[in-house]
Amino acid sequence: MAWHPFRNPGLKTLALALGALLWFTISGYEIERRISVPVSYRNMPASLEMTGEQTDRVTVQVRGDDNVVSALAEESLRVIVDLEGSQPGSNTMPLRTDQVVAPARVEVMQVDPGTVTVTLERAGQITVPVRPTIEGRPAAGFAIGRITVDPERVVIAGPERRLVEDIDVITERVVVEGRSARFVQEVAVGVNNPQLRVHSPRSVRVTVQIDPVTPGAEGVPDTESPPSSLPPGDR
Repeated sequence: MAWHPFRNPGLKTLALALGALLWFTISGYEIERRISVPVSYRNMPASLEMTGEQTDRVTVQVRGDDNVVSALAEESLRVIVDLEGSQPGSNTMPLRTDQVVAPARVEVMQVDPGTVTVTLERAGQITVPVRPTIEGRPAAGFAIGRITVDPERVVIAGPERRLVEDIDVITERVVVEGRSARFVQEVAVGVNNPQLRVHSPRSVRVTVQIDPVTPGAEGVPDTESPPSSLPPGDR
């Protein structure tokens, strides 16, 4: 049988178009997209602390298969800034496409902005007394006695210049409401400055003594005392 390559050109064109459509449907096509992604910092020199406002998100332009790129979540990528070798003061760090951790089949085209500024200060430590946070009132007929904290002091770490300021270290709430006996509670410790942190220990044991009140004691009404002997007009 003779071969006729030009017979039924319409059907052949339709078949070719359907084949191309099927290929695009299966394989998808490439698109570009700009995504806001988080920034991670690593290899911080042990003697330094990050201070001030740091860049925590940047915009990354990516390219790839439509099905893959369209499904990307912001947390699917991240930019890693290496702080090894940084010095105290203001450090300008470049942001390159090879610093972006991205899924397979996703090409990173650009990072915006192209640099971030990281401010570093020398780190230090100091020991600070802990102030327990007591809340509530004991049961009727009882009063709060001696309160002790173990350990009494904790180590606070942070930028050296922040360690010379007034530092208030307090515990989580210790509730004495309705108590009628001594009790011990382990609670976490916090510091009032967001640029400082509790290094160790991060929790303490607070012991609260609850004592019975003696009628007639100073500041406590004596319910058994006799009525006043003063004339009615002088009471």
